[in-house]
Amino acid sequence: MKRMMIATALATTIGTAGYAATEAQIQQVQTFNAGIDTSSFTDGDYDIAYSIVTSGMSNGEKSAKLRALATDDNVDTGIAMISEAEMARLQQYAPDADFGVITQAQAETALAVTYGGGSPSEITRRVQNILDGAEMDAETMAAISAGQESMLRTYVPNADLSDLTKDELLLAMSYIHSGMSRSETSAQIKALIN
Repeated sequence: MKRMMIATALATTIGTAGYAATEAQIQQVQTFNAGIDTSSFTDGDYDIAYSIVTSGMSNGEKSAKLRALATDDNVDTGIAMISEAEMARLQQYAPDADFGVITQAQAETALAVTYGGGSPSEITRRVQNILDGAEMDAETMAAISAGQESMLRTYVPNADLSDLTKDELLLAMSYIHSGMSRSETSAQIKALIN
């Protein structure tokens, strides 16, 4: 029963990714660098800022992009901000994908699928469909949920994930994609769960 609740919560979380930022995501943006005024950010700005904060860039690069966003300077946000390792993992399954046009939500969703199990051909089909913007079927949503749980389990193998709220699950996944060291990521997720 707990596993079903986790899968449902994770699927719901992924289904809403790419829309308005959650309170947890907004808080993460606001607390990233106290020297950046986010008071004038729109929902769209928070979506972009959240993608920046959880990207694999250095903290200096993140701060520079957030400052540019806060001052309406030109911010290059057309590409999903994922680490080189995450990009390489996606390219294994979608070598012809145009990574210059995919969103952060598509990248993170496709990455979750790569951890969700299934045959290489199933994973390849699902990743390519996600990156092409196709609607996800129930099997793909289940693979995403399983993949997210698997990714979380690599950081907190014995933790009880059943009590996490939707926002907490989103925050935990953002830690995984943040570019923090493995030990920092693990500590943040453990703190969130406890």
